[in-house]
Amino acid sequence: MRLSAEEARAIVEEIRHRDPEAEIYLYGSRVDDSARGGDIDLLVLSDQLGFRDLLRLRLAILDRIGWQKLDLVLRSRDRAGEPLAAAAREDGIRL
Repeated sequence: MRLSAEEARAIVEEIRHRDPEAEIYLYGSRVDDSARGGDIDLLVLSDQLGFRDLLRLRLAILDRIGWQKLDLVLRSRDRAGEPLAAAAREDGIRL
């Protein structure tokens, strides 16, 4: 996993502050330790968070970890079987 412990902790804290039951997955190129570069791809499964929360979360996370490319995808648990969410859960790392 190509996130520092501080980055991972900040991401989890910001999301869990808003929904303690949220499931958080890192997926994409940052999962591969041999890769270089790439944005941070995150899937958040939550039945409590909405679009406005997503915007606030993005800003809060970037304020803490530094401004970089961040793709933050929010899905309710009943949509966890959709292709992107299913792939992120299968191939990603749960934070």
